Amino acid sequence: MIVWSGRGFLSVLILFLSFALCVSILPKDLSNYAFVVACLAAGAFSWFMGKKWNEQEGQIVIDKATGQEINLKPNHSLFWIKLQYWGIIFGVLALVFLVQIFV
Repeated sequence: MIVWSGRGFLSVLILFLSFALCVSILPKDLSNYAFVVACLAAGAFSWFMGKKWNEQEGQIVIDKATGQEINLKPNHSLFWIKLQYWGIIFGVLALVFLVQIFV
C-alpha cells in the first residue's frame, strides 16, 4: 500500500517510467546501470519539484466557530516523508547500487 499526499506519488511514477525507458534504451552490456540512472532521475525530480511545491505560501482561512486563523500549507509527501527528501533517498540508493556494480 502506497501512502502519499499531494503530488507525492509522482516520485514513484517517475522512478518506474525512467527505469522502463532506461531498460529499453541502454544496450545489454550497460543494462546494470538502468536502475542507477532511474534513481538519479527520480531523485533529481523529487528534489527540485518537492522544494518548489512544498515551499509555496499557504492559504490563510478563518475558522467560523472559533475565529482562529489557520494556515493551509501544501504537503506533497510519500510515506509521510516530504518529496524533496525522497530526492536524497533516491540519490543514496543510486550510489549504493553503483558501488555494488563495481564490487
